[in-house]
Amino acid sequence: MPRLSVLTGLAVLAIAAATGCDSGGRGADAATPTTQETVPVNVAVERVSAGTLTERVELSGRLEPWLEVHVSSELGGMVEEVGFEKGALVKEGQVLARIGSDFHEASLAEAEALLAGAEATYNRARALVERQAVPRQNLINATSEYEAARARVTQSRLRLGRSIVRAPITGVAIAREIEPGEVLSPGTVITIVQRLDRLKATVGIPENDITIFRRGGAATLQLDAWPERTFEGRISFIAPSAVGSTRTFVSEIAVENRDGSLKPGMIARVSLVRQTFEDVVVVSRDALQERDLGTVAVVLEGDVARVREVTLGGVEDDRILVENGLAPGDWLIVSGHRGLIDGQRVQVVERRE
Repeated sequence: MPRLSVLTGLAVLAIAAATGCDSGGRGADAATPTTQETVPVNVAVERVSAGTLTERVELSGRLEPWLEVHVSSELGGMVEEVGFEKGALVKEGQVLARIGSDFHEASLAEAEALLAGAEATYNRARALVERQAVPRQNLINATSEYEAARARVTQSRLRLGRSIVRAPITGVAIAREIEPGEVLSPGTVITIVQRLDRLKATVGIPENDITIFRRGGAATLQLDAWPERTFEGRISFIAPSAVGSTRTFVSEIAVENRDGSLKPGMIARVSLVRQTFEDVVVVSRDALQERDLGTVAVVLEGDVARVREVTLGGVEDDRILVENGLAPGDWLIVSGHRGLIDGQRVQVVERRE
């Protein structure tokens, strides 16, 4: 029985302690849990201001020579001389090859000799007719032979001139298809000359954008070979009709290449200005969120966050135009805004003007 007495005593002491604490005035309060206020979220804010946004169309194209001429021999014959090297710069009018020139020089000499004889006959006949020493028919015959001889000389000179093949443009001869001593047939290709001080990027403008662009419009080009450079260009051609099922309009962008940095065949990323917006609200994409009600921005009002639905417009890189929902002067929460709910308390730790 001693053990039971000890347990009974301990129970009585516990009850007394529980009921006796009211004498200090803390009993009822201690039984009620303390309500703790929500800790405000640290955020960074940025003042919304009016700015400019340029919306662009990004296209991919391939660089091509501004001009490419396949130079051929109009007349056949033996190649006497080749006046260029493969890969060399040739000037407009430079002699590229002489093909059968000696034969045509001889033909011209013969035609000129015949012309001299015909001219003498013509002059003698005219003098005799003037003295009425011979019938006028003699002068008619002599005139006909003289004109025919002049025509043969003209033809011989043309053949001789065309046996000397000249560069039609200034550019780079990217091929050399003949060598001295070869005998060519008419129409044989001698070389291909490309003009490379200016190039063109061929792109396809989508049907939805074709009404926006005009010849002469500005463009910028970027290439993997020159990642840190941007090249300026101009729209030089827009096809009048779309291509097949793609519904794109083949267009050419002219770009200067005086230093030879650009090469035909390079892939170029072409950027065309679709539209420029002035005095509009432009914010970073990261400042906006997609939620159930749509795209929203979170702004600071006093010390709480307010969620606003926004309407978006054009895009430029990581910037986007906000047509409705934000106004210049608003403080846009740009950091710590993920997951904030409307009316939640926040604490500004950084302000960006």
